[in-house]
Amino acid sequence: MKDPDAGKYQKRFMREFKSVQQALSERGGDLQWSTHDWQCFTYREPGVSLVFYPHRGPSSRLQWIRVRNQGSKAAEALSEVLAILADKADIRTK
Repeated sequence: MKDPDAGKYQKRFMREFKSVQQALSERGGDLQWSTHDWQCFTYREPGVSLVFYPHRGPSSRLQWIRVRNQGSKAAEALSEVLAILADKADIRTK
């Protein structure tokens, strides 16, 4: 099934994108808008790969961004990035 919101994420989640961009700016990774259905943007740095995607609660009309590990190989670096996101970015890490 095709994502009905495909192509609209850049407008809808720009605040969250900029929040993540600012929080992770010193790490030197690559934050990009995704071209895939059901993904808003991705973050990559050596050993770390994350996907940010929209999520809606079962009884809510509110939608927010969640982050998912996408096969990261560096556990320590992944933990550092997730700690930064939990502390400084406007997304949910769990």
